[in-house]
Amino acid sequence: MKPNNRIIILLLLIGLGAGSVSPQTQSRKRGLKKGPNVSLNITNKKKPVAVTYFNLGLFSNFSKLNGVGINAISSVVHHRADGVQVSGLANVTGLNVSGVQMAGLVNVTGRNSKGFVLSGLMNVNGRSAKGFQLSGLGNVAGEDLKGITISGLISIGARNTAGLQIAGLSNISARNQRGAAVGGLMNVAGDNVCGLQLTSLLNIAGKENRGVQLAGLGNVSVENKGLQLGFTNYSAQNNGLQMGFGNIANQCEKGLQLGIVNVSQCNRTRQIGCINVKPETRVQMLVSGGNASKMNLGVRFKNRYTYTILGAGAYHLGMDKEFSVSGFYRAGVHYPLTSRLDLSTDLGFYHIETLDNKHDGYPARLYALQPRVNLEYSITRRIGIFASGGYEWMRQYQGKGKFDDKGVFEVGLVLF
Repeated sequence: MKPNNRIIILLLLIGLGAGSVSPQTQSRKRGLKKGPNVSLNITNKKKPVAVTYFNLGLFSNFSKLNGVGINAISSVVHHRADGVQVSGLANVTGLNVSGVQMAGLVNVTGRNSKGFVLSGLMNVNGRSAKGFQLSGLGNVAGEDLKGITISGLISIGARNTAGLQIAGLSNISARNQRGAAVGGLMNVAGDNVCGLQLTSLLNIAGKENRGVQLAGLGNVSVENKGLQLGFTNYSAQNNGLQMGFGNIANQCEKGLQLGIVNVSQCNRTRQIGCINVKPETRVQMLVSGGNASKMNLGVRFKNRYTYTILGAGAYHLGMDKEFSVSGFYRAGVHYPLTSRLDLSTDLGFYHIETLDNKHDGYPARLYALQPRVNLEYSITRRIGIFASGGYEWMRQYQGKGKFDDKGVFEVGLVLF
């Protein structure tokens, strides 16, 4: 479209809005202003409010529609529009719409709309919209959006939304969202979510999530009583289920966190993951070495009866071999024998990079599984020593045969 044509359309819309819709304080008294009517009309003027049953023309401006109205440019109905209202650019109705409303650019309804509403850019409702609304840019309701709403960019319900909302950018409900909201980037509910929030980026519930929040990046709620499923999940109070790479909760009564990293400010939180952190968790550093690794440095997250260790080391392939590196993860359980002596058992997975040893016939990468039994003695609260013994099975990532297996032992220090 040429720039001049865009300017003409913009001025036409501005003039239509200025000439047809009075300020809010005046609309309550006088409704929409009378304007030119270049159309063919079949009207009953004997009614208290003149009713038009058929309207066909360029642009129209009349009191009430109860039938079919088709205009090439615009249609302005002062009171109700019941039936079919179709315009090339814009439809404006002072009170309610019931039936079908279609416009090339915008549909504006002063109060409520029920039925099928279609526009190229915007559908705007002063109060509620019920039924099916489709727009290229956005759907807006001063109170509630109920039914099926499809928007190219954004849907906004100034109070509640219910049903199915689909938007290319975001769906916004100032209070409660019931049903399903599918947004390209974001879904926001000011109060509660009872249903489904689905998006690629972020879901937000200002108070409670009682349904399902599913996001590619993250979910946020003040209180989660349902399911949060995303890369990261945050809830000030989690009484439901959080599933993701990282889960964070400040408080918890009956909640469960399932992920790689779980963090909670409540010791009653149930956590299943690689790294679980609660107020009672002790974060300690381990420095060790043995026949399977020349030196290891790890971080241990120790809870009441369980622990996990994440670390790296210099793997030992033989005295005549070059330097190799490994990354490992261990998970286990422990039991205090005395106030200073602790017995534990765990299982570890090691990823090994052989580096220059691959030129001597070694695979470039190996993995190993190691079950161990450990005995730990605390010299002070922040310093301890431990000894471990177990077995190792080393395998190639590709290939069915074993590469090596042997008994392993290790000794080290516990700090902090």
